[in-house]
Amino acid sequence: MSTQNPYAKWFGYVVWLGIAVNLLFIIPICFFPEWLLSLLRMTIPIPIIWVRAAGLLLLEISILYIPGALDPYRYRATAWMSVLVTRGGGASFFLIAVLFFGQELGFLSIAIVDLIFGVTEGILLYLAMQDKTALANQSYSEPV
Repeated sequence: MSTQNPYAKWFGYVVWLGIAVNLLFIIPICFFPEWLLSLLRMTIPIPIIWVRAAGLLLLEISILYIPGALDPYRYRATAWMSVLVTRGGGASFFLIAVLFFGQELGFLSIAIVDLIFGVTEGILLYLAMQDKTALANQSYSEPV
């Protein structure tokens, strides 16, 4: 891990927390999908394989968060995509699906998780990048 400012460190911590929270969905979706869907008062689809496939996809997405969590400066594109594309896209997709297209309210749990982590991570990543830019500009202006 490179030298990071506090915002970058907290960004990494929040991303890891988000991965852990995702696991709270991944494990039951993959292994106990009927139980989780019943808990969320959602329709159990037939075949159930599509629910399990969504759990696998969430696992794969969560793994892709790791490089940006470890070093958001080195893996800048990955860090920003984890905020804007996956968290922002997930929150937007599920909010719109429920609010405008009549999908079940259980999908709001996904939207809320993505919204909370997306906003928090976005603010921390923005501040980390601003601080890194200021430090870089300052070092260029100092005499050698």
